Amino acid sequence: MKVFKLLITLGVFIFTNPVFAQVCADDNRFESVDFFSSSEIDSKKNLIYGSAINGKGTTQDLAMDLYFPNASVDKMNQRPLVLLIHGGGFQKGKRQALWTQCQTFAKRGYVVATMSYRLGFDPTIQGDVVKAVYRAQQDANTALNFLVAHAKDYKIDTSWMFIGGYSAGSITAFHTVYASQAEWNALFPSLETELGALNSSGNNLTETFSIQGIFNNWGSVKDGLMKLDEMIPTISFHGELDNTVNIDLSPNGQMGSRAIHKELEKNNICNDFTMAASGGHVVFNTDTEKVFTVNRASCFFKSLFCDTCTNFYSKEMVPDSCYN
Repeated sequence: MKVFKLLITLGVFIFTNPVFAQVCADDNRFESVDFFSSSEIDSKKNLIYGSAINGKGTTQDLAMDLYFPNASVDKMNQRPLVLLIHGGGFQKGKRQALWTQCQTFAKRGYVVATMSYRLGFDPTIQGDVVKAVYRAQQDANTALNFLVAHAKDYKIDTSWMFIGGYSAGSITAFHTVYASQAEWNALFPSLETELGALNSSGNNLTETFSIQGIFNNWGSVKDGLMKLDEMIPTISFHGELDNTVNIDLSPNGQMGSRAIHKELEKNNICNDFTMAASGGHVVFNTDTEKVFTVNRASCFFKSLFCDTCTNFYSKEMVPDSCYN
């Protein structure tokens, strides 16, 4: 994995899927326009990907929804995956809220999953929110293990798996990529004993996975977690006036989207950042704006597996044609 990331950083690319080479040459699949119509998108709802003990001490089934092009119209045997994680401050939220984003990604040719995860913590108990973040990362790992195990069933190319989310969902996505068990244990030594390991909670699958890019909406990551040999390309959207998740480095040591953008740029990791200059915590959230962010993310992800990624920064909504 580290060798692969180094090759990407140096601009060296080897196609892992010959079909993708054809797509990159002369196909507008995975771009900013519909490749399939709404009627050509299938879904599988309420797939149980695992079960685990929640914050109330009861066993909770963990469910996801999948969206993908119908097999009768899409003959591609392997397609990149996008896993989306809803927000809600680790207290609330539903995976169904991401229906527009899922449909839009799927109509561009991706397999898209949106997952539910264990929610809830007691703000009066010190450290309880940390447990909620840990459980969310456990559930994201469990969901990815499930998707890798069923990759043939849903025609997923496990070489190209992307993760993203909104607010708490983005924080979970960043932790899934950057926070190792050793790093958690160094900060909170009792969590693994109390809640179980990051990679063995929720189901008995032992699959491995590798994430190639992050779709970040108003998220953050703890300063110091992003090591150079772990950094991966990231596309971000954030409001400059966000008082919930600081766009820069917060007093409690969380790096917001602008800080992440600067860190990636400093280390020559391709990234794309759109800032809403007068925006607060939730930005680009109308249906039209949701499609705009997915279009930019779709083009960004395609630029990764086509080895054409370039850095981008804007303070306004700049539509992406995948070529400008």
